[in-house]
Amino acid sequence: MLLLLAALLAGNALCNAAGDVTAIPASQDVYISMGENDVSVYNQTDILLCAVNVTVNVTDGSRAKIVSYPGAPVVQFDISGLNLTDDDIAVLVLKAASIQRQDDPVMVALMSIGSDWDESSDYTTFLVNILPAWNIIKMNDATAMSSNTDGDSIFAFDVSQKLRDAGAKADKISFLLEAISNSSSEIAFLPRESEQGPCLVIMPYPGSSPN
Repeated sequence: MLLLLAALLAGNALCNAAGDVTAIPASQDVYISMGENDVSVYNQTDILLCAVNVTVNVTDGSRAKIVSYPGAPVVQFDISGLNLTDDDIAVLVLKAASIQRQDDPVMVALMSIGSDWDESSDYTTFLVNILPAWNIIKMNDATAMSSNTDGDSIFAFDVSQKLRDAGAKADKISFLLEAISNSSSEIAFLPRESEQGPCLVIMPYPGSSPN
């Protein structure tokens, strides 16, 4: 995805005016901790924690894998007035301050959620808004997820269709990110307050000029 983004940006610089590229920084971002028995919202932190904890319990010779999510970032963007055409590309980019993982690779999945929340909302409000994402996870619907497995510090997700699905009348769009791995892993994304936080990059698909 990063190679694709770089190629598109390079092509766009050659084929289109610089004003054709639109960057929309996140307007809201928090991360949620989802344990076995509790849910907490963290809105005053220096990072957006994206993490998965994987433990194995052995009882009477049987093994049971227990998975929890101590960090799942939730980000929101103001897209009022945005009119995405079929020829436009929208990419969500996030920068990781650090990545910690064991031997297994880690993937980050991204899903659309509701946008009736802000950074001061309580966990019950978030639970209502992330319900669409949980349904996607339960159905194991990969067509509704975007993913990034590059492993470097910049994560990029194609969200073009998600913005089109939101429609021209939508004024906000929100996403949930989830770490997926066979072992415990942790990614610390930079929040919007760092000025290197989550950002939507929107541009026309680059075309070639006969000249």
